[in-house]
Amino acid sequence: MNLKLSEKFAYGMGDFASNLIFATVSTFLMYYYTDIYGLQAVTVGTLLFVARAVDAVWDIYLGTIVDRTKTRWGQCRPYLLFASPLLALSVIATFTVPEGSDSFKLAYAYLTYTLLMCMYSLVNIPYTAMPALMTDDPRDRTRLTAVRMFCAISGSMVVGALTLKLVQLLGGGDRQLGYQYTVTVMALIGMIFFWICFLYTRERVPPVEQEKQIKMDFKTLIEGRAWWMMAIMGICVYTALSITSGTVIYYFKYVVGDVSKAAFYLFIVGLGVLTGILISVVLIKKYCKRKVMMASASVAALLYASFYFIDPKNLAVVYGLGYSIQIFNGITVPILWSMVADTADDAELRSGRRMVGLATSSIAFSYKFGLGLGGAVAGLLLAYIGYQSNTEQRPETIHGLIVIMSFIPAFSKLLVVVILRFYPLHQQYLDQMQSQLQQARLKTPT
Repeated sequence: MNLKLSEKFAYGMGDFASNLIFATVSTFLMYYYTDIYGLQAVTVGTLLFVARAVDAVWDIYLGTIVDRTKTRWGQCRPYLLFASPLLALSVIATFTVPEGSDSFKLAYAYLTYTLLMCMYSLVNIPYTAMPALMTDDPRDRTRLTAVRMFCAISGSMVVGALTLKLVQLLGGGDRQLGYQYTVTVMALIGMIFFWICFLYTRERVPPVEQEKQIKMDFKTLIEGRAWWMMAIMGICVYTALSITSGTVIYYFKYVVGDVSKAAFYLFIVGLGVLTGILISVVLIKKYCKRKVMMASASVAALLYASFYFIDPKNLAVVYGLGYSIQIFNGITVPILWSMVADTADDAELRSGRRMVGLATSSIAFSYKFGLGLGGAVAGLLLAYIGYQSNTEQRPETIHGLIVIMSFIPAFSKLLVVVILRFYPLHQQYLDQMQSQLQQARLKTPT
């Protein structure tokens, strides 16, 4: 069942909304906590790890709730309608600096950021599970994911291009108020786009009546090699993403020497991801997506490593290399997310049980763990290289920031290539699997 392009873009609006929040948090929150909120880098790293670890555990429980949800709007769509206002409120609270002692401010940061992560999952776990319920065609899922990621990166580009300017404009020189007002605008717009996604999408793959067997379902998932490969790959990808995205503002402020130049860099790398997504749509029509992802990750590793050797004062080279790297990252983005639905189908074929929510949330657990680990590692690395907020950095610190932006993500990409060599769901198997699933679903009461 092929989806209309209009519905694919309506689905993509959900990830545009998500990335108005996710990109703001991943790019600016560490910098906000250290240079504006007033926390130490190690403290921030610990905070990011703890909050995301709590959220990762919450994801597993949430996945079982999604699998048991049954409403007149479907299994996943109701969460977009009812949970998005809670997400908007939590992100506004996170970027609000309270009055009080340092210990009170730290407790407030822990509470609000942990709540933000849990509310983000409450919307995004069911949102991510939707492709498996919207269509049962693996290639159409990848195209749907490509449109979704196109919209997601568009949201990231808006954040990258406008955040620093809006902070200055809305805050009138007060950076605390500037961030609070900017995030409020982003959160409210995001809520509206989640509602658009709810209104103009449909869940077509019929639900199945089945008893709750969480332990059995999870056992089925982890017995599949595909699930383990996805989980390990997710940790690698999102640990590196968290480290580099959290460091980019520091890189431009202290290595390049002008934090305002980060705005165009964030825009141009977002454009690179969009370019890669468009290329990905063409490539997956002809080639196995596993092989496409391996080739793209290999080239990205080489380009990341070359970031170490460039002159950071030569902005044309910095922008050009950043754009080139993100083209190859963009090629892998829709493939990675479409593999989540493929993993759920693989588990269903082996067990006869539908577990879309649990498959999505359990793999998202690895993503969240990677993000949390990356936040902790970034804080530790900043402390290790001697970073001190709002002061001139030592040469060793500058060198350390360059290493963080180059060799760490390069190593991550090489790990992804190795993992993909063991990933079992190649295109021929996926085509056979869908034929078998369609026959099995015809025999299953709905």
